[in-house]
Amino acid sequence: MTYLICSDVDGTLMVDHTQMTPATRQAIRQIMAQGNQFYIASGRMLPLARQTAALIGGPVKIIAADGATFEQGDQLVTSHLANAKLKLIYQTALSNNCRVFFFETNRIYYTGCEPPYQAKAAHAHTGGLPNDLNVMPLIGPEFLPNLGDHITNAIVYGQPSELALVRQILVDQTMFSLTSTPDHLEIVPHGIDKAFALASIQRHLGIDRAHTIVFGDALEDISTFKLAGHSVAMGNANEALKQVATDVTLSNDQDGVAVFLQDFFNLNENVAHG
Repeated sequence: MTYLICSDVDGTLMVDHTQMTPATRQAIRQIMAQGNQFYIASGRMLPLARQTAALIGGPVKIIAADGATFEQGDQLVTSHLANAKLKLIYQTALSNNCRVFFFETNRIYYTGCEPPYQAKAAHAHTGGLPNDLNVMPLIGPEFLPNLGDHITNAIVYGQPSELALVRQILVDQTMFSLTSTPDHLEIVPHGIDKAFALASIQRHLGIDRAHTIVFGDALEDISTFKLAGHSVAMGNANEALKQVATDVTLSNDQDGVAVFLQDFFNLNENVAHG
């Protein structure tokens, strides 16, 4: 029976957001060679997620933008934020001294004088931006009507106290799915997340929960864990995530994904640790 394996990226597959060990790459290639389906699941937009997939090589599939964009067979499935929602996000962010980035599949629109993923915002994407990614300043709210039904997701950056105000306003609207960290707030359409994408992929492939393996390290991975017969928390994972996981492997800098895959699939060749 074919397995569907889905892995978070930062803190799970990747070390320091940019490095993937030879052991991890080799184990994933081996299980794909056996006919299993492997997906990476990331908050990164599609071109940036494809950079990660390219580190592995082979037929890796992608869930990007926290589930707002994902590959299903030969199709790219996308969800979008409507004009009214873009306007609300824009006005709420700027009125609380925050910056906002709006994402199309291959384009970023940004407020402020500094392009995204430079300086502080570059912490997750230090490998350089891909050639097919366009970055454009968002001149003002009058430009927003041109973006309706094109934007898959948004990220608001700011100070924790100001982000908390933005989050509360948007939560009250109940029109969005939100994921927050101390320095940014990720926004996708209501009802959309990585679990939404994974469930759709399971139906498309005809792979049930019992034959689904999910790796993760953060609380936001709980939703995908619920869809997996084998939910694997990393050694460096949030303790609450470990409590709901079926398995706990080694940390991301100890080849945790590779070690679990080797054992589960009885991989014959030794995986060289690097």
